[in-house]
Amino acid sequence: MPDEARLSGAGAFFDAAGAAEAHSGEATEPRRCALPDNPWRSDDPLDAIVVLQDYCIRMKGAACERCALACPHDVISYGEEERPLIDRDRCTRCGICQGICDAFASPRITMADLHSRMRRIAIRGDEVVVASEACLADADEAADNVVVLPSLAMLSPEFWALLLAEGTRVSVAGDLETVAADPRSGSTGDELFNYAVQCAETWTERSVGYLEDVPLRENLLRDAASPAVRGRRELIDDLLAGAVDIASGQRTLRRSNAVQDFRERRERLRARNRITAAEGPKVNRYMPNGRLNQVMWPKRRLLLEAIDCLPAMAERVEVLLSRTDADRCTNCLACVAACPAKARFSDPETGALLLDPRYCIGCELCAPACPTGAVFFESTDATELLAS
Repeated sequence: MPDEARLSGAGAFFDAAGAAEAHSGEATEPRRCALPDNPWRSDDPLDAIVVLQDYCIRMKGAACERCALACPHDVISYGEEERPLIDRDRCTRCGICQGICDAFASPRITMADLHSRMRRIAIRGDEVVVASEACLADADEAADNVVVLPSLAMLSPEFWALLLAEGTRVSVAGDLETVAADPRSGSTGDELFNYAVQCAETWTERSVGYLEDVPLRENLLRDAASPAVRGRRELIDDLLAGAVDIASGQRTLRRSNAVQDFRERRERLRARNRITAAEGPKVNRYMPNGRLNQVMWPKRRLLLEAIDCLPAMAERVEVLLSRTDADRCTNCLACVAACPAKARFSDPETGALLLDPRYCIGCELCAPACPTGAVFFESTDATELLAS
């Protein structure tokens, strides 16, 4: 999907698929994976996927069903006030819904925690390796630089893009055929994973690596106990090479450079945080309750951080942004009331309508709210987010 790869967000996968379906004239049902029983079921509340209603645009009036379309086992439905409901008995906790929508989160695995862990690995000078649980046997213990996920599809295009934009060496490890056949995430998971990586590589013009085997803890010692797998001379050479590397200071130098790179990235992130420091309640007498409370959607924040690290990628990222026809606008601010992120707001001094494109998530809720039809949407590149 070369054209669709420019779209922002994993949810765009389904928009693009729908457009292709309409173009071909053929309707296709989402492929599901039937499980006679659910080995991943858990009664622990900390294992459950939770819904963050502040980030659910369906609950705010949008006709969005991306989470239900993405779920490989049809466990998501909609209840009172259109709140997404998850059938915990059938949920495999694959995390696909987290990669699709900001409204889904896990108490155990958050995107912020994952990113922090990967940065710590990079600081050590090691390559970050991402693997699916399906590629590890029960007795296997992954190496310290391996991040094991329930499903590779739980990482969004924005997440992969941030890793690549930061200059993190990152690879996916394991048998990809095993990943594709994993009943936990089904074929939808494999498609979404490939789509997310394709988007990130297109945006950043950098690549995610691939390893056939998942690195395991103390694998040299295990191999040494089984000389038939590799020659003992090769193992000794590997161990000596590591010792020479340490003695020569090369490993220390690599880690020192990694720490310096991290510090530079941290300063850039601090600068970005200063830019968005105004997020949250601000006094504005033209807004309801006399204050403006903007909400930065998590995936948009990841994208902004990636662009801050690699500004050149902005022109390769397509975003859908809200526009206003000034000739039709009466400044009634009905669009402001409808905007869930408050990308649309009133000038605190004059009350005139303003737009901050960094917060606009393209949900299109503001357009039908406008009584004069002054609001429309336009597809553009993300360079507009840099100028904000």
